[in-house]
Amino acid sequence: MRYVVAALLALTVGACNQTVQSEGPEPVAAALPPAPAPPPEAPRSGPAPAVAALPPENPGAAVYEPLVDMHRVNPGRYERDLLACRQQAAPQLAAIKRATQQQQTGTAIQVAGTLASFIPVPGFRQAHVLASATNAVQSVGGATAESDAAAAEKATADYVLVVDSCLTHKRYKLLRP
Repeated sequence: MRYVVAALLALTVGACNQTVQSEGPEPVAAALPPAPAPPPEAPRSGPAPAVAALPPENPGAAVYEPLVDMHRVNPGRYERDLLACRQQAAPQLAAIKRATQQQQTGTAIQVAGTLASFIPVPGFRQAHVLASATNAVQSVGGATAESDAAAAEKATADYVLVVDSCLTHKRYKLLRP
């Protein structure tokens, strides 16, 4: 019986999390200032560079903004190079988002287990089964949230490493390696 209750709670919370797919701000984004807008460039004749076809939004800026020595650096060229480096680190950004979503799911499962422990039941046996099931659900949710928080932290470190390495290969001087 407790496994059935635990499975139903997990499926319900998991289904609720999958029905709403919004692109809200990441938890890390609140602590970082917004990226500066690139300066307008004069129109050029000839073919546009390949970087111009990229989307104008910059999702990697919410995760990490490298600290680069801008002395004798062309800001327009730097923005293009930074965008190219962020495109190179896109798999790590996807891993960050996936781990964050799974962490939120684990937290929701843990909260559902806590809320389920307040369900009134008529007898001692049912209360014992419910307590066991809610403890199991809370443990699974907590373990899921904890492991995915570690996965998000590792993916963030990998993202930083890829962007920093890319900028270093493009001969930018990083102030915070």
